[in-house]
Amino acid sequence: MTADSSADRLRAELKEVESDLANLRDTAADIRSGVGEADDPADRGSLIQAADEQDSLAEQLAARRDDLLRRIAEA
Repeated sequence: MTADSSADRLRAELKEVESDLANLRDTAADIRSGVGEADDPADRGSLIQAADEQDSLAEQLAARRDDLLRRIAEA
């Protein structure tokens, strides 16, 4: 595999990761916006937990994005 095709593959993966990251952050924000509307404390807790899970996934994707950016710079 040439350096150009490797860099192209990394850029394509980066684009996908950035899209997924934006979607996860939007989803977490949407979930958090519904917390105040939930009347039942258990429902609020579930919404907060779901948003926290989305945030955790977003953190993992952000780390993956940073790794891809580093690898692209090296390529």
